[in-house]
Amino acid sequence: MTSSVKSFEGKGKLAWCIAIVVVYIVGMGFEPPKGLSVFGWQAIILIVCATMAWVSEFVPIGISSCFLLFLPNILGLEKTGAVMTNFATPTVFFIMSALVIARVFVDTGFGNRVALYMTSVFGNRSRMVLLGLMTCCGFISMVLADIHSAIIIGGIALTILQKNDLKPGSNFGRSVMVGIPIAAAVGGIATPAGSGVNILSINLLKSVAGIEISFFEWTIIGMPMAIVLIFVSWVIVSLVYKPEIDIVKGMDNIEQQKKELGPLSASEKKFAVIFAGVLALWFTQSKTGIELPFTSMAACVLFFMPGIKLMDWKRANQAIAWDTLMLVGSCNALAMLLASKGSAKWLSDTFLGGFANSELFILVSVVTIFGVFIHLLVPISGAVMAMCIPIIFALSQTANVNAIYLVLPLAYTASCVFLIPLDPTCLTTYGYGYWKMKDMSLPGFIVALVWIPLLIGLMMLGIKLGFV
Repeated sequence: MTSSVKSFEGKGKLAWCIAIVVVYIVGMGFEPPKGLSVFGWQAIILIVCATMAWVSEFVPIGISSCFLLFLPNILGLEKTGAVMTNFATPTVFFIMSALVIARVFVDTGFGNRVALYMTSVFGNRSRMVLLGLMTCCGFISMVLADIHSAIIIGGIALTILQKNDLKPGSNFGRSVMVGIPIAAAVGGIATPAGSGVNILSINLLKSVAGIEISFFEWTIIGMPMAIVLIFVSWVIVSLVYKPEIDIVKGMDNIEQQKKELGPLSASEKKFAVIFAGVLALWFTQSKTGIELPFTSMAACVLFFMPGIKLMDWKRANQAIAWDTLMLVGSCNALAMLLASKGSAKWLSDTFLGGFANSELFILVSVVTIFGVFIHLLVPISGAVMAMCIPIIFALSQTANVNAIYLVLPLAYTASCVFLIPLDPTCLTTYGYGYWKMKDMSLPGFIVALVWIPLLIGLMMLGIKLGFV
């Protein structure tokens, strides 16, 4: 990076820092609005400033997330001990263990095996190759971290593009590298394990409303929605960026690679057995009562056990996105401030209170539309959930509606991260140079428009049939 670029970037970050300080000082200069306490107003300003810090990354997200945990005590909002109680939630440990599981999936070679078999299923025509890559990525991300899924398939896709001499600027290259992270994001909706933000949403609902959602209850809506959106996304991406080639060379090489794989290795067999057990416990959580984080952590323990030894701490430490864990914990802690200080109820009554007497269909529709397009203002999913779940829960209380009916649609929209593609999942293929930010926003906007009626329809059906 040249010195002039570094200088410009540094000035931009300094500007953000100054803007955050100004927002806080100016905000605190106002009297709290009618119906809101001083502490409630402080909580709103704090989370606005926190969101600005996360979006701008004027300091690394992990550092800002930790720093923010101590501000409530300094500002007289809440004791640090109480804030930390809402930071160290099971969500943090589930995400940590899920990242380790995903790393073992890759390192054993099992991930590459699955990817090679799935990507070649639809043949060698360009649109079918795109379908193969997107469905493979989407289906893997249903049960594993979406970032890792996109990384695996992105690597395979890069090899295919290079063998076809398709450089940045290629329409097919653009469609592939845009399609893969979109598929990872929508595939991650399918189960709680598909994305850390799913677990964050479930945990926030439990913390704020005292309501638990099982793995099955989430999946009964998430799975059909994810499957439909994967195929819808493929159609949209392939139409927006029509490939300039018909036949993709190098697919025969994938067949050759599959032959060279040979039988499952001992490490692959060990992983397959352990992960099958994990999936079984995840899907039967409502019957066994075994929490998702415990199951995931137990799998990680097995990976380190003598005789299994699929993981060591050095690789596990590299696999764990510590900044993500800090962000998730901080989001949960700050969201609880909105709930406990009355801020969430005031925001809900002020901005959404006009819908409180509406039919359930209207309420679900409003929340879904709000959940999708709030990403235009706050492109980081964890921050969206931290800000919005307490507000939507307050709306459900005012409207005298089961909180699940309104919070779940919001949670399912958390993965709609491609309107402004700044989420880490979107950026997994950005570094290859095949697409620019605006290239994902166009098909992403169309996918979002399909997402809204699909989610509303599935939610209302699930409520009617008693699945939710």
